[in-house]
Amino acid sequence: MATRSALRVTRLGRAHVDRLASLIDREPVTNVYLRSELRLGFEFGDWWGVLGWSLVVPYIPEPEAAPPLAQALATSAQPRMIVGHRPSVVALHNAFRPPRPPRELRDPQPLLVLERGGLREQPSPDVRLSTSADLESLIVAAARMHREEMGIDPLMVDAAAWRSRMSSLIDRGWSWVWMRDGEVLFKAELSAWTPDVVQIQGVYTAPQHRGQGIARAGLAAVCAMVFAEVPRCSLYVNQYNVIAQRVYERLGFQAADIFATVMY
Repeated sequence: MATRSALRVTRLGRAHVDRLASLIDREPVTNVYLRSELRLGFEFGDWWGVLGWSLVVPYIPEPEAAPPLAQALATSAQPRMIVGHRPSVVALHNAFRPPRPPRELRDPQPLLVLERGGLREQPSPDVRLSTSADLESLIVAAARMHREEMGIDPLMVDAAAWRSRMSSLIDRGWSWVWMRDGEVLFKAELSAWTPDVVQIQGVYTAPQHRGQGIARAGLAAVCAMVFAEVPRCSLYVNQYNVIAQRVYERLGFQAADIFATVMY
């Protein structure tokens, strides 16, 4: 951890859990991913300060902590993507020396929140938790979404890792699907789960079924099921994705903060 008097970067372990939790709990919605990862345990990833590796999710409340954190990353494993609370993402990106030109910058990304009781749309009864029988269809649908969003086919990069990722989401109960005749009409997953807020990711409607209200009804069903256990759903969206923002607004999501993503 870093302080004003002695900026020092160190790998975190179980002895740091309480202090780390106290720090990231300051903003429970903004830091839901970090809080969720911490609940899963340190064995699921390396922590330097509050940073990961190829995917970096920073929380830097003190701007002067950004340079040593950037140096630690630059001398160990260069991140491929930084995503999270905009001030922290921007501070870390600007702290790299020499500067790292981004492949793509998605800024801003509104962070939206839906509170239990605020859902405005009728959930579809056809949405359910995914099972292992859905895995093959979900692998294909999720890869299609990734190609649309990122311009990269994950099945060409590392098919085994992609399969493992999707299987893990199903095993955790973090994946929902709407199937018809063996086809994925709609899907969504979680990227984080804590007792007070979840973060939704991977909201996808098959292209041939868009414009029919499937995304609204499908996501309403996911949120309704989450609300049985957790009082708040969150997600972030690209500013340019006006159609998605309209869907979320109609569901009742409200702006809460701003995220940003830097891809190298």
